[in-house]
Amino acid sequence: MNEPLSPELWDKWAAARVWAVARAPYLSGALLALDPIVVPGEIRRFPVDTAWHVYVGAKELERRSVPEVGFWLIHQTGHLLRDHARRYPGTNERLERRNWNLAADAEINDDLTDLPLPPDAITPARLELPEGWTAEQYHQALSVRVQEGDRLRDEQPVDCGSGCDGQPRPWQTDRPGLSATGARLTALDTARRIRERLDARDDIPAGWLRWADQVLEPTINWRRHLSTTIRHGLAQAAGRVDYTYRTPSRRAAALPGIVLPSLHRPAPSVTVLIDTSGSITEGMLGQALAEVTGVLRAVGVGRRKVTVISCDAQAYRPQTLARITDLRLGGGGGTDLRAGFEAAQASGPPPDLIIALTDGRTPWPDRPPTRSRVVVGLLDKGGQAPAWARTVQIGGE
Repeated sequence: MNEPLSPELWDKWAAARVWAVARAPYLSGALLALDPIVVPGEIRRFPVDTAWHVYVGAKELERRSVPEVGFWLIHQTGHLLRDHARRYPGTNERLERRNWNLAADAEINDDLTDLPLPPDAITPARLELPEGWTAEQYHQALSVRVQEGDRLRDEQPVDCGSGCDGQPRPWQTDRPGLSATGARLTALDTARRIRERLDARDDIPAGWLRWADQVLEPTINWRRHLSTTIRHGLAQAAGRVDYTYRTPSRRAAALPGIVLPSLHRPAPSVTVLIDTSGSITEGMLGQALAEVTGVLRAVGVGRRKVTVISCDAQAYRPQTLARITDLRLGGGGGTDLRAGFEAAQASGPPPDLIIALTDGRTPWPDRPPTRSRVVVGLLDKGGQAPAWARTVQIGGE
């Protein structure tokens, strides 16, 4: 499947990737995650599949300019990050696939108007539809047109691959690519980069800001839970409050020339148990990763107070995280979160809060851990949690 490209064309491909990263630095990690597969024949616009392979035709690469290739890399990355394959509402029927492709293209390119658009790029204006809609809204409008017998004026071929609609193509490779979990981590990292650039007052397209907010918004308000932990735990433990010279005391102004310490209350320590047993679906695992991202944001990653332990029938090595992309998961076997609770208590001083993210199909400890509050995030409506834990329903699988 992987046909050879000339060194000149590979140089052009590399230059296009550099161009894309320079024009959309907030997508840099996702752009570099694309795995190029060279295929024979006429293949246009560098389509992608759901495993993050991007398909390169030598003729297409040769006839496109570097900025055009770079644009299509940004565009195709948009299909993958925005999960258009999962969102596809139709069947494998050609016209339905085409209408969805047009709709998804319009959603993406509406946020790329600051880039030089290739002549064949689909925009809302080209479809004679308003700006700022979602792919679902564009698709609905196009479907109404078809039902009313109004043929679309633009009949050029449009195919961004299974990364747009989830339907396999004959030219797809069976080579392993990015897993669903890897794709979720890439999306979370990209959303984090977008948030960071927004904080730095960088100019980010509105559609990408909305997308990042949706990706990073956990189901549970972890800030509230952590505040409760501090209030009911640390605030009552006088021994956990100490003096520090890092910040001036509020009484210092009354005693000039004397350096007074201020009272300091430590940040809460949090251990997250992620159920990685065989009963956990990719969707559940993706939701669990989103919740871990929410915990990191709530604690403040600079304090490095979040430890993550993946667990099936055994507990894997505890990992202290600063970013979600640092996480390495193990598992896939049976389920026994009791091993995870034991590891959480054995890895050092007991954490202030233990968060268990699971489908609930696991044995639980007979009694709660000492000196640790417990929150169970259930990823499955049919799962069970112990009565001694605070339980929150996350998923609905």
